[in-house]
Amino acid sequence: MEKIIYFDHAATSWPKPQCVFNAISGALREKGGNPGRSGHKLSVNAAKAIYECRESVCKLFSFDFPERVIFTQNTTYALNMAIKGLCRRGNHVLISNFEHNSVLRPLHALLPFGVEYSMFDASDENEEETVFCFKRAIKSNTKAAVITAASNVCGKILPLEKISKVCKNHGITLIVDGAQAGGVFPFDFTRSGADIICLAGHKGLYGPQGTGIMICSQNCDPQSIIEGGNGMMSEDRSMGDILPEKLEAGTLNTPGICGLRAGIEYVISQTTEKIFGTTLMLTDYATEGLSVIEGVTLYGTYGVKAPIILFNKKGYSPNELASYLSQQGICTRSGLHCAPTAHAAIGSSPEGGVRISFGHNNTKTEIDKFLNIVNKA
Repeated sequence: MEKIIYFDHAATSWPKPQCVFNAISGALREKGGNPGRSGHKLSVNAAKAIYECRESVCKLFSFDFPERVIFTQNTTYALNMAIKGLCRRGNHVLISNFEHNSVLRPLHALLPFGVEYSMFDASDENEEETVFCFKRAIKSNTKAAVITAASNVCGKILPLEKISKVCKNHGITLIVDGAQAGGVFPFDFTRSGADIICLAGHKGLYGPQGTGIMICSQNCDPQSIIEGGNGMMSEDRSMGDILPEKLEAGTLNTPGICGLRAGIEYVISQTTEKIFGTTLMLTDYATEGLSVIEGVTLYGTYGVKAPIILFNKKGYSPNELASYLSQQGICTRSGLHCAPTAHAAIGSSPEGGVRISFGHNNTKTEIDKFLNIVNKA
């Protein structure tokens, strides 16, 4: 494969650590049975491996209940499970203006069923103003709040701990979109104050695509939105009330979950503190370099943020510039990034921008090459 520079970690991390490849291969060879469906060795091995991944999730996110770690296909699926599993007719849901379509579209789909939602504006820099705007938007029937931990568009980190305290005082369930947070920066479930956190297995956790996680606190009991076999109480027409089986209909992705566990253990070995320190340094370095290139506009240049930069260059549409960079061997993403209201909030509408996002294995040398190409464009 030709040498490429990969600056698209916010979409999916690449390359994966060797341990992830090994775990997936080992699962296909030695854990090929259907977990929870049989008592033979291959099935038992698969079930054991899946439980071990639940334990690894708990270890990384400081959570004490492996049975309340639910595996999904991705963050989108987890968010749909949380939102549609909790919200009922007459409920109001509060979201920020930095939310992904994984939040906007499920809520829009619930409008005909009597669930309403509204949006509050997160302040560009002032956390207290963000919390004030959140408080002001609460209604008497606000059932839940869905807040991103970090914007996939510009890396903005929202003040979850402060918002969670407001939620607790008002009896509001806090659902967190942690797609850009898991494995990217230190994230403690208990300290965050969240009731549910939805995570991508294939981004900062270095697992394969097709893996996601929903961590559900003891305060929450979402109903199932997909029903089917779960290996338990086959004579019962309902999914039952026992987690995780209640929310895990059908056969789980055992090879993917084994790869996900290997990715999580890799993150634990590196430590999120070290990963975040490295990527924040790279983000600052690239931001400084872009800021002095003529014709470049930067969006969302916060002091501390997830390792994501959004920019445009005069004379190019976002798609044209991303295509040009791709021709030079640099992987980026362009457009609205499935989050139109976030672009409106930071002033990059209607076309969006070019997004670069870093993993801890990226280097300053790669950034220097990228800056040189953008400068010459």
